[in-house]
Amino acid sequence: MAAKVYDARAYLREDVRGGRILVIHQGALGDFILTLPAIAAIKETLDPKWLELMGQPWVLSLADCPQYADRICDINKADMAFFFVEDAPLPERLIKYFEGFDAAFVFLGSRIFYGNLLRAGVKRVFQLAPFPVTRIHVTDHHLRSLSDIGIFTSVSEPGIFLREEEKNWAQELVFSNGWRDKDIIAIHPGAGGSKKVWPRFSDLGRILAGKSQTLLIVQGPADDKTVRETLDGLCGISPYIIHDLPVTRLAALLSHAGLFIGNDSGVTHLAAALGLPTVAIFGPTDPMVWGPRGRQAFWLMAETGCSPCDREIQRACRRQRCLENISVEDVLALIEKI
Repeated sequence: MAAKVYDARAYLREDVRGGRILVIHQGALGDFILTLPAIAAIKETLDPKWLELMGQPWVLSLADCPQYADRICDINKADMAFFFVEDAPLPERLIKYFEGFDAAFVFLGSRIFYGNLLRAGVKRVFQLAPFPVTRIHVTDHHLRSLSDIGIFTSVSEPGIFLREEEKNWAQELVFSNGWRDKDIIAIHPGAGGSKKVWPRFSDLGRILAGKSQTLLIVQGPADDKTVRETLDGLCGISPYIIHDLPVTRLAALLSHAGLFIGNDSGVTHLAAALGLPTVAIFGPTDPMVWGPRGRQAFWLMAETGCSPCDREIQRACRRQRCLENISVEDVLALIEKI
C-alpha cells in the first residue's frame, strides 16, 4: 500500500481554520501598521469565527473593525507581566482567557512569553520574528514567515478602514473651519526619536503655506520641542495644530489632506496607509526595511555613505549629514512629481 502524503501547511490551516485566533503585537504605531497585511492574511486564510488583537489599545484601535478584528485587548494589564517571567505562576484569570484560543500568532521575540502561552493552554502558538535579520521590508518579512506555514494573501499594503462616526467628525471639522477638501497640506515634523528629525520643516512650511489655504501640523506626545521650533521658523504663519487626538480621529482628519510630508514616524505610515500622497524623509533608518507602504507613498534619503546605520551609531552621531544633506528643493521636487 502506497504511503499517504500529507501537506503539513494544509494540515495547519485545517487544524485552526474557523477557530478562535489571537494575534499579539506590542509594537508602536508604525510597526503595527506595517503588520496589517499579515493580520489580513491570517483572517483571509483561516477564516476564524473570532479574531482578537492584543497589544497597545491606542494603536490597535486602528484595526478595531470587521475587516481585521472582533475585539482588541490591552497587553499592559498588571497580571500580564507574569507571562514575561520564566516559570512564573500564571494568573488563573488569564489561563481561562488564553485556553479559549485555538491558535495565537505572536509578533514578539520573547521565548519566555511563547512558552507561557503554551503553559496557559493556547492550543497552537506561532512565534513570528518581529524584525527581519536581512534587508527585506518588514511587511514582506511577516508575509514570508506566514507563507512558510501555509498562510497567504495578495495584500502587500496596509489598509485603514475609517468608521462612520470618525468620518463624520472629521467632515464637520473641515466644514466648520472652511477648509477645502484635498487642499489641505499636513506635515509632521516630529518622530519617535530626535535622530530621525529632518531640520528644515519650517523652511518647507513657509513655502507650502503659500501653495495651500490650509497647513496642518501634527504634534505627537514627544514633539513639543520640534513643533515649537518649527512654529518659530514659520515667521508669523499660523498653521492649524493637530494634537491630543485619538489615532482613529487623526486618521479621519488626515484622509481629507491632499499631501503629507513627514519623517520616519508612525504618523507617516498612517498617512501612507490612508492612500495619501506621502513624502517620507529618511535619515539613519533604512527605508528598504521600514519605508511606508501605500499606493502614493514615496521616500527621500541622502547618499552619505554612512546611512542607514544601527542604533548605537545613531546615538553617537553628532552631525547627521544623512538628514542635513536633504534640501527643501529635494522635497519640493518630489512633491512636484507626485
